[in-house]
Amino acid sequence: MKKNAGKWISLTVALLLLLSATPVLAAEGTEGNAPERSYEVSFKVLKDGTDEVSAADEYVQKPAKVTVEGGVGYAEVTLLKSAWISAFEVEQDGKLTAAPVIGSDEKADTRVVKFPVGDIREKLNVRIAVEVPAMNYQGDYKVQLAFDTAGMPGAPAEQGDTEPAAPGNDGREAAFAVLKDGTDEPSSLGNYTSKTGRLYERDGASYFSFTLLSSSLIPSFQYEANGEYVDATVVSEDKDADSRVVEIAVADAAKKLNVALEVNAGPYGIMQHKAQILIAAEEEQAESSFADIENHWAKAAIEQTVSLGIVKGIGDNTFNPNGKVTRAQLAVILTSALKLNSEAEALSFADQAEIPGYAAAAIAQVQAAGLLVGYSDDTFRPNTPVNRAQLAVIIARIAHLELAEDAAPTFGDAQDIPAWAKSSVAAAVEAGLISGRGNNAFAPAADTTRAEAVSLVLKVLLTQH
Repeated sequence: MKKNAGKWISLTVALLLLLSATPVLAAEGTEGNAPERSYEVSFKVLKDGTDEVSAADEYVQKPAKVTVEGGVGYAEVTLLKSAWISAFEVEQDGKLTAAPVIGSDEKADTRVVKFPVGDIREKLNVRIAVEVPAMNYQGDYKVQLAFDTAGMPGAPAEQGDTEPAAPGNDGREAAFAVLKDGTDEPSSLGNYTSKTGRLYERDGASYFSFTLLSSSLIPSFQYEANGEYVDATVVSEDKDADSRVVEIAVADAAKKLNVALEVNAGPYGIMQHKAQILIAAEEEQAESSFADIENHWAKAAIEQTVSLGIVKGIGDNTFNPNGKVTRAQLAVILTSALKLNSEAEALSFADQAEIPGYAAAAIAQVQAAGLLVGYSDDTFRPNTPVNRAQLAVIIARIAHLELAEDAAPTFGDAQDIPAWAKSSVAAAVEAGLISGRGNNAFAPAADTTRAEAVSLVLKVLLTQH
């Protein structure tokens, strides 16, 4: 019994431990007059001596803060469940050295460590000592940190001394399909990508770049090259839109391209999938989409939800991405996205006359599903805009998130989040389904935009894949 318990404890600790450390940029400038700079850099926690992502990667706060101070690069990493971590050591000059603690939050059970990083291209060896007194457990773990240098000014590239060039306007825009592996059937993995990409040439080779949606849910995206799967190059990343543009090499644009990706399905864990990308021939190109989303952060997500039939434009080739979403409109979006078809009783709200005809059936469906219900005064208020606190509650319901009564969102304006929404906001943020609006603010009372609504609904659908 003790032996089995020991195995269970080891597994539990290995899964919950939050190792982490981050990259740092190679030194910039010369000593004494180098400017201080800071960057946000993503990274992976790998099993020692392998390229396999450790389960501990799930429990590390990302991205890390990387600073260049006096010509020296430093990484600041937040360790979660820090009460269990009695030592966090990083290899420096061939020796493991304790990383200095520069901050801690006892209530959140986190602490921040800071340490110098040399060549950001190299994996960094880390040792973690774990002590769980309640379980009478002690253990040592060795892992390696692999840093993502994409987009970091001054970061050395893998090959040569130049960074991958962004596709710009070279080549041609190309529609593409994501197919089930070995078939001509569309794969639902296509929900994770934009509808179009760009096909171009560089240094005598062909490349194809496109956008990954809900990027935080996709820890790995690879393509087959010379019989092996290799990581796609990250051309750019937009954290606000939760998307990143990736580039893959193309041997023959007329043939299917094999790809593999990992999807974080929340409570279901990391799921691995294989699919194939087929790029449309030039003569098969479709006309561009709405004129008012060309440079919008949610362009790819909007195009994807439109292609799935979840939402439509508003005429005259426009989508109005920054327009407010009313309760009636959100009911229609949810019914279409979730394919609700259960029998629903006829509506009988006190403000029944205000419900638009196009939304009546959808409102009945979402109310029957318990996703969007009426108010205590027997009204539905169909034309009232949905604010972000309300949207977080709805998202949590759709995703069946577990809510903690004492949850405390860490946003700077957390005191403005209504008590009835705090646990939903905290759960949705932890699940990676919703984020703030910048400057560490959640803006709970702000109206939800059409772009935000379709992006978040699409993200929920992806986690349920």
